[in-house]
Amino acid sequence: MKSKYHRWFQWFAIPFVALGFHIYFGYKVKGRKNIPEGGCVVCPNHCQLSDPPLAAAALGHQVPLRLMAKKELFAKKGLGPLISWLGAFPVDREGTDITAIKTALGTVKGGSKLIIFPQGTRGAAEGETKKGAAMLAVKSRAPILPMYISENKGFRCKARVIIGEPFLPDPKEKDYGVIADDILQRIYALKEQA
Repeated sequence: MKSKYHRWFQWFAIPFVALGFHIYFGYKVKGRKNIPEGGCVVCPNHCQLSDPPLAAAALGHQVPLRLMAKKELFAKKGLGPLISWLGAFPVDREGTDITAIKTALGTVKGGSKLIIFPQGTRGAAEGETKKGAAMLAVKSRAPILPMYISENKGFRCKARVIIGEPFLPDPKEKDYGVIADDILQRIYALKEQA
């Protein structure tokens, strides 16, 4: 039986996740005022396992959010149900996953924040992007919210999460690759504020 998203569990858990990060990383968030009302596509960089929960903690527990994650994570005993309850849903990165795309579009159109990593996976080169975030932003007509998360995080490293200003992709631009590159440039431009 598949586990389902529980908004109440997410609302309850995120403050504890944030507290844990404050204690371990000494992290701070800058730019929360930039989080728009309603649905949007949140695009953070991705270099460590802690980035997805850090992005969620930075958005706070007051906003409903979902996160697209590789399907392999859901096969892990204990982890799959937990991340499902917290709002993650699986995507098959090997092909076009229509179910994941429909879930993502429904999330944004329903007014929730969708976290998707433009680099696709941690460890990707700084300039390497996937087209999924760009495609979802264009199809949903929702704003994109760039987010930079400190790299090389460790114990008491004073990690930073910088939330940039939301923007809409150029409606005349039809190449998702160009939009994806623009998203990544905006993310790493925030690094100067960290």
